[in-house]
Parts: sequence; structure tokens; C-alpha cells
Amino acid sequence: MEWFRRCRRAWDLGSRTRQDYVPIAAAQAFNLDRAIHEALAVYYFPAMDDWDRAIVRPLAVRGFHRAMLADRKLYEETRVLTPEQEQEWREYSQLGETILTNYFHWAAQVDEFDSIFADQDLWSGIPDPRGHDQDLATADGRPVRYFARFDQLISDADDEYWVVDHRLATDGWAEDEDLLLDAQTLSYVWALERSYLQLKIAGTVYNELRADMPGGPHVRSTVVDERDKRDMRGVRRVNLRRSPSSLDAASTEDRSQIVHQESNGLFRRTYVRRSRVSIENIGLDVAMQAVDMITPDIASYPNPAHKNCSSCAYRKPCVAMSTGADVGPILAAGYRKRNEEEFEEERLRWSTTRRRTRAAYGGTGARSTEQH
Repeated sequence: MEWFRRCRRAWDLGSRTRQDYVPIAAAQAFNLDRAIHEALAVYYFPAMDDWDRAIVRPLAVRGFHRAMLADRKLYEETRVLTPEQEQEWREYSQLGETILTNYFHWAAQVDEFDSIFADQDLWSGIPDPRGHDQDLATADGRPVRYFARFDQLISDADDEYWVVDHRLATDGWAEDEDLLLDAQTLSYVWALERSYLQLKIAGTVYNELRADMPGGPHVRSTVVDERDKRDMRGVRRVNLRRSPSSLDAASTEDRSQIVHQESNGLFRRTYVRRSRVSIENIGLDVAMQAVDMITPDIASYPNPAHKNCSSCAYRKPCVAMSTGADVGPILAAGYRKRNEEEFEEERLRWSTTRRRTRAAYGGTGARSTEQH
């Protein structure tokens, strides 16, 4: 659905229910954003929520380097790194560790929440928007489900739930209007409430980490002053004070609005309380887009823009199709169809055939770069 919104041609080429093409070779030797996400998935892993942060910090940094190395090894399966790429990989490996070191200093002072989920898979049925009293299904009766992987779900000191979106900022802070209009993270709120009926989500939190500071981030002292002195004694903190008033907190808002923002110049955290209307509307948008996606003869067309095309895995065949060239040789040389094992990995989260386990669960692989 993310690709469907962004560019229907890329979605058509890559969707496993459409043309089902994936690149044969890795497009780049590393993905700094994904590696940072891997580290934060470890740092906020719920099972370690009460561990002393002095133990968790090195594990998170190790998760970052593991992801960077996994990307490099995958790239080197089909080509050799140039000296320039080797230098770039080392520089960004150091940059990522520096960003995380600084972030841990800041987070030690502002983190006052329980981590409920981290790097979590989410499956949800989609209500049929055409008025049928049932979930959406294909013409032959197969259920249509919304799949997502969101960064984090937290419970704050006021016992409210928030969906967290970790972002690596490479061009300054996001505009407030862009955060209010963000449909992707808001759709996670909707899907979570459909999947976990006992949950009412207060809103979304945008956790931005700057990677574009002039001269690079300043390295701070390695001594961290913890305000939240968690340790491994006793049971994990479990919310026992949840009340009907907290469950209905979001319903009192008639519009979405930014309610809190905190920053130290390198990192910024923005809390957006979401209205019930906005959550209901994004659910309707998801349902209507899903109806379009399962229409067999729906038109697929490109959406040329630097943001969409600069990192698109289907740029070469798209250019060929746009200029009238023969796309067949390009697809044959650079792309392949997914195999049955990959279908199994996508279908079953805990499949025994999975070769890569997410870093949040102590694995050795990196997050997939493919979007479906």
C-alpha cells in the first residue's frame, strides 16, 4: 500500500500479487536509516525494558553494526566495493555509532515510558467500504489483510498509548504540517485498534534523529546520567492502573494537534494527539485503496518525482517503459520472481524457513528493503 500511494508503476512491478519482480542484486552497500532502526529496535525491545541501560546500549550499537555489515555482505555477493565505497561505508558506520551515542545521552533524560512493542509486525482485516457487513475479500473469497511493521508502541506516565515513528532526519526537521498529515503512521494506529480491541491509541510520536548537522554530530562524554534508573530486579513494569477514562482519552479531541515537543538540537520528539475522526478517516482511506488494489484491470502509471525515483528499485525498467524501449531484456538481466520460500517468509512471521531474524530478537540479518 505504501508503494501503491507513491507510484503505481513501481507497485505493479514489485507487488507479489501483480508482476512480482525483485532486483537480483542489492542496490547499495549499506542503508544507514535501516541500520539506525535496527539499533533502536534493540534499545527499546520490550523484554529488556527493565534492564539497566548500561547493558542495553552496547547491544543496540552492536545491532547497528550487524545491520551495516549484513548490507555490505549482501552487496558483495554480486559486486566488489570500490575504494570510495569502502571509505564511505566506514565513515557512515562511524557516523551511525556517533548518532546513537548522542541519542542515548538524550534519551536517558527524556524517556519516561514503557515499551509495549518494538519493530512489530501487524496484520489486520480491512472492512469492506462498499457497505457489506464483513471484511474485504477478493472475488474468489480470499481475505484481504493490511500488513505493517511499525517502530514502537509505548505507554506513557499518564497511562496512554502512543505509536512511535523513528526517523533519521537528513534535511532538517520535518514540518509540523507534514507530521499532522502523515498517513502512514496514522494507519498503524487504526490497524492496531482493529487488531487489539482493548487498545485506544492517544496519538503518534515522531522521534527524529539528525544526521545532517554541520561538521557532523558532536561526540559527548561516554558517562550517561540516567534519570530513569532501571535495573533487572523485580518484575517488569506492567500497567495496572488503566481506567475507562484513559481508554477514551483520544475520543475527547475533535481534531488532531501537536501537544508536546522536546528537542536538544540533535534530536526532537513530537507528540501528535489524534482525533477519533482522523483515525476513522484513515481506515476508510485504507479500505478504499485496498478495493482499488485488488481490481485486476486497474491502471498502473508512474509518478515521477525525485523523492520517489531517486532510490526506486524499478527505475531502469520504468525509464524503458516511459521512453518506449523494450523492457524485457532489462527485467531479464536485473530482476527475478520471488520463490516459494520468500512467499512463506512473508506469510508466516515465525516460519521455520526464515533465514533472517530481526535484530530486535537478537538475529544476524538486516531488515528487508522490499516493500509490498
